[in-house]
Amino acid sequence: MTALIVVFITLSLMGSALWIMPSKREREKMALRMLARKHNITVQLTSVDLPDKWDKMTTKESNVCAYHKYREKTLKDFAEIKLYPYEVWKYESICKGWFASQPFALSEETAKLLEKHHEVFVAIEVTPSNVSLFWREKGDDSVVEDANAILNALLQLR
Repeated sequence: MTALIVVFITLSLMGSALWIMPSKREREKMALRMLARKHNITVQLTSVDLPDKWDKMTTKESNVCAYHKYREKTLKDFAEIKLYPYEVWKYESICKGWFASQPFALSEETAKLLEKHHEVFVAIEVTPSNVSLFWREKGDDSVVEDANAILNALLQLR
């Protein structure tokens, strides 16, 4: 009887420890965030307001991950640019499937990366002080590498 009680207590302790451990998906997300940190990307869990097609209402997309890269010096007289992977009627198309609030020149490599990850990225904001890329963290290390290339390219906008 004593052995049965000891086995039961041991199994209950092991069950509690396993319940605390992160899931496989959570470990994958943490690996993506650590890789982003190696590229000097600030990672933040946040929400973003997305406009509808007619820009009349916004919907809040919560539980997205924002990757930020900051400029060394804040730009003066720089208008904020927002990019969305869907059509907003008053925004201009910058590449296949992506629309921007203001026209700007985009390199071919960056356009190809944006088209490649059309389904993964939720929004991109370019402000005078930083560039933010919002996504749902679906993908692997190559997506983080591509996100870093996109952020670096958009940091060059003046």
